[in-house]
Order: sequence, then C-alpha cells, then structure tokens
Amino acid sequence: MEDMIPCSLKDQEVFQRVWQRVMAGRSEESSPIQPGPTGGGDMSCECLKALMGQGEEGLPPSCLPGGDAVQPDRPPMEQPPVEQQPPAEDVPAPEPPCQPAPPAEGLPPQEGRGWDGDMPSLWEEPQGGDDRTARLRRHVMDALEGWQFYRHLARRARGTDARALNSLAGELHRHARKLSAAYFLLTGLRYWPTELLGAPAIPSYWGALRGRHQAEQRQETAFRLAADDWEDPDMLELYGELADACQQRCRRLRALLEQGM
Repeated sequence: MEDMIPCSLKDQEVFQRVWQRVMAGRSEESSPIQPGPTGGGDMSCECLKALMGQGEEGLPPSCLPGGDAVQPDRPPMEQPPVEQQPPAEDVPAPEPPCQPAPPAEGLPPQEGRGWDGDMPSLWEEPQGGDDRTARLRRHVMDALEGWQFYRHLARRARGTDARALNSLAGELHRHARKLSAAYFLLTGLRYWPTELLGAPAIPSYWGALRGRHQAEQRQETAFRLAADDWEDPDMLELYGELADACQQRCRRLRALLEQGM
C-alpha cells in the first residue's frame, strides 16, 4: 500500500481512493487532509504512513487540520549566508604622555628658548663709556646705515648693477655684526640699533653712487685712526680688515660708475 501513496497528492481521484480504503464510511469533510485549491492535496510521507497504520486517532497533532504539517518534500528555504565580520583588531592603549626628564643633579633648570632666553641687556643712552667704546658704537651705526643705503639703492638699479649693490649691502651687514660683537666683548652689553634706521634720501641714482663712494673713503680713514687707539691684537685686526674692505667697495662703486658712463 505504501508504494501506491505518493508523498504529495496532486490527483484528486488518488486522494479520494486512499481515503476510502483507510477510512471507509466517513465523509470527505472529516478527512484530516483536504484537497488544495487546485484540486489536489499536500501531505508529508510521515503523516500518510501514520494515517495508513493507526487511523485518524493515531495521527500526531501536526498532521491534523490546522496543525503545522511537516513537509520534508519541499526544499527548505535557503537562508542568506551570514556575513562573517572580521574579528576586531585589538587597538593598543594610548601611551601616557612623555614626562620631561628631571634636570641633572647640580645643573639649574633650563629656561627660555635656548640662547634667546639668556640675551644680554641692551645698551641704553645714559650709560657712559670712554671714547673708544663711543666710537665703536658710532661704527656699528655707520655700518647699519650703509647696509640700509645699499638696499634702497639696489631697488633703483637693474641686472648686474642691482646684484652688485645687494652684495655690498650684505657685506656691510656682516661688518656691523662684527663691530657689535666686539662691543659686547668690551662692555657686556648689546648694541644693535636697527630701530633707529630710516629710509635714506636718494635724489638721483648717479649722485647716490658718488656720495656713497665718498662715504666709504671717509669710513676707511676713520677705521685707520681708530686702530691707533688700540693695543688689543683682535681690535687691530678687525679695524685693519674693515679699512681694507672700504677700499674694495670704493673700487666696485667706481666700476659701476664707469660701466654706466
């Protein structure tokens, strides 16, 4: 008999024939299985076996009308694969902020921004001094004024003339630093009066070259006279170097005039 009963009844006549054999004398309404909307029934093999062997009374609740019949013939719905999340990476704990190293024993704590926090005091006007230090301050100021003059004059020139004048300006700025360093070694005070500089008067380019040539000649004479007041070998060497540099600048200014003429 089992070979004659399919697991899914698609034919109404087969369904009624099976029911009449097993439950003879009962109405079709009392059947625990009912035909589907298309004229067929649908029941699992297990429920049909229980119906053949034990009758309606022995059917499990899942096979009775209204119960959830097990339908193994239908393939189960495939569940979408669960996306596997990658394992969370272990984030290292933040390191504690670096603590400043304690000062070495016997050394004072560092203050300021390097050497900027330990600059010597500036020279102030009523501070006295002998004639040599006063002259040295005048030389620092003269060098800075010459640097400013050459910078402004270079803006009036072009090409090689402008480059030559900017080179002269840089040379005088270096000489001003040397004179300022010499003043600090003598007095322990700084002298760098750049805030006193103003824009030089330059009525004409050629007249400015001539006037600066004369200023370099006067400066050479002043350096050689100042060297006579010193016995310190460093100061003698410095003034001799500056006097020779004035001679070189006079030659370069003469060359600029010759090229222009």
